[in-house]
Amino acid sequence: MNQKSATTVSIIEERINIPVAGQQFAQLVRIHPVKDPGPAVFMLHGLMDDARCFHDSQARTGLAYVLARQGYDVYMGELRSRRLDGSTLKKHPFGVEDAINQDLHRLVEAMNKRIATPGQIWIGQGFGSLLLTSYLARHPAQLQQLRGMVHFSPFRESQPAGRIKHFWVNWLHRRGISLVSRLLGYVPAVRFKLGRCNESLNFYQDVLYWLDSPWRGKDGFDYAAAVKQLDWPPSLYFASLYQSWRGSDADARAFMFDLGAHNGRLIKLGRRVGNHKNYRRSELCLHEAAEQDYFPLLLDWLKELPEHQATSGQ
Repeated sequence: MNQKSATTVSIIEERINIPVAGQQFAQLVRIHPVKDPGPAVFMLHGLMDDARCFHDSQARTGLAYVLARQGYDVYMGELRSRRLDGSTLKKHPFGVEDAINQDLHRLVEAMNKRIATPGQIWIGQGFGSLLLTSYLARHPAQLQQLRGMVHFSPFRESQPAGRIKHFWVNWLHRRGISLVSRLLGYVPAVRFKLGRCNESLNFYQDVLYWLDSPWRGKDGFDYAAAVKQLDWPPSLYFASLYQSWRGSDADARAFMFDLGAHNGRLIKLGRRVGNHKNYRRSELCLHEAAEQDYFPLLLDWLKELPEHQATSGQ
């Protein structure tokens, strides 16, 4: 489908509540063409974020809408507690393992019941990529449904990148934000402009722990060993060069290598490598300029994928 015809496609957006635990719900935001939706795309946000990192429902822009206008059946997963206020959030703590074993399991199950075309694309943003790969490590049979994966500024371990990043991670997050969050009982990400959503304190602490600890579940499951045994589909990695002290390209490269040998390609984004602008990590899937800058590269890459590449989990 060319760009001109894509703009005339009628799009439907719906939000589906998915029970996960007790009275808590994850949500599945679906955006798809009215007629004949094509292959499914599953997208997952990162820390202190929600599905808004992939789309603007009022302006009807962002990567999710670009994909839907190209005919894809887009599903954006939202973990539980995304839209709770602080007083409610601290009463419903949940951690990374809950997100992997409960939220993602139910979200993927709900998506699989709705899709009509075989072959899926999975897209992660930030920590969302680690959650997706962790889920697949525990459920390798799902890989048989995947044609490809796309990761935007993924990370697992925080790679050394100088004094500023050391201060950002070890002083601001591990000490400053952690102290305030423990006092409040939740992470006030919105108040401190750290993200679009406040975060569960337990989830935040789990993320910090995984930044410099073995990639292992609380039940002893060895994610690091499991992912290296899997036959990953072709994968595309995007890393923002904005605020180079963050070392997003080093984090993305380390994440790619953590998955073992596979068909992976890392693309750096920024003015110094020829892009239209320097993109913040939070706007990689949203910025209007991206639609003419690197989204076409992504769309072409998706078109080159096999119709349905079956892979086997081990």
